[in-house]
Amino acid sequence: MKPISLSQGSGGRQSQRLVSAILEATGAASDLPLEDCALLGEGLAMTIDGYTVTPLSFPGGHIGKLAVCGTVNDLACRGARPLFLALGVIAEEGFDENELLGYLGDAAGICSGIGLRIVTGDTKVVPRGQLDGLVLTTCGIGKSTRAAPLGIPSIQEGDSLLLTGPIGLHGATIAALRYGLESEGLVSDCAPLWETIEPLLAFDGLRAMRDCTRGGLATVLCEWAEASGLGMEIDESSVLVPPPVISVCDLLGFDPFHLACEGCMLIAVSPEETKPVLEALRRSRYGKDAEKIGTVTGNHPGWVTLNTRFGGTRILDMPAGEILPRIC
Repeated sequence: MKPISLSQGSGGRQSQRLVSAILEATGAASDLPLEDCALLGEGLAMTIDGYTVTPLSFPGGHIGKLAVCGTVNDLACRGARPLFLALGVIAEEGFDENELLGYLGDAAGICSGIGLRIVTGDTKVVPRGQLDGLVLTTCGIGKSTRAAPLGIPSIQEGDSLLLTGPIGLHGATIAALRYGLESEGLVSDCAPLWETIEPLLAFDGLRAMRDCTRGGLATVLCEWAEASGLGMEIDESSVLVPPPVISVCDLLGFDPFHLACEGCMLIAVSPEETKPVLEALRRSRYGKDAEKIGTVTGNHPGWVTLNTRFGGTRILDMPAGEILPRIC
């Protein structure tokens, strides 16, 4: 017997190893790069996800909003317009029906606002005590019109690394609620980013995008470095970390680079188009704080280095264990 551990669901190093083991055992799509969304040919894109966040409702969102935004953002990062959504509901006996309908009604409203149609679904109820309230699953289908696919294989030496906004807000919000911390102004960044990403698709120099969810910005950077065989050099002073996030990290010993975001995208773009892409981002609702945070380099292939505010340099790695389960 080999028990599954919570750390294998963290989005960090242990999650990466579990996914590799699953792919090896099933032989499923082992020839495809490990992205959050698969490109299926003829412009079609598909993603799937499960949502187990606790508490179910939090400042800035709830499980219904989270499920839609997570699906939209996974499609958007491959340049695919979100079109169709399948939604699965697993509820515990005794869960409040009005609460469930409230979450799903809000989720449907977000879908309607971006032209995403809920076209199929499933509902299960399990006996009391066999589930902690509510779990949602989604499968999203989208369509891309780009000739060149976005993804890790497209990243090149010299590319700029852009971030659409501050990091750590979602993870810090959930952590503060779990540990009973008061942090004024702390709100999850949960948001659907398609309207922010769509104007960027006209740029030929756009290489890759990824939303920084479980494992945070550090995990995305490490995955890109290791899969591309290139190095990533990050300027810490260019990464916006809101004061409430810093406060939570100081109290709990977290690294903000490891905390989940639910409305923040990392983008690789050619140096020639860095300025116009940044300008386009800053004109959007969710990209007004966009910044260039680093560069792709041929030095130290497979590693991420962080140039610190104090003039030093350190290796930035993805989290090795579970720091905060059930954040999404």
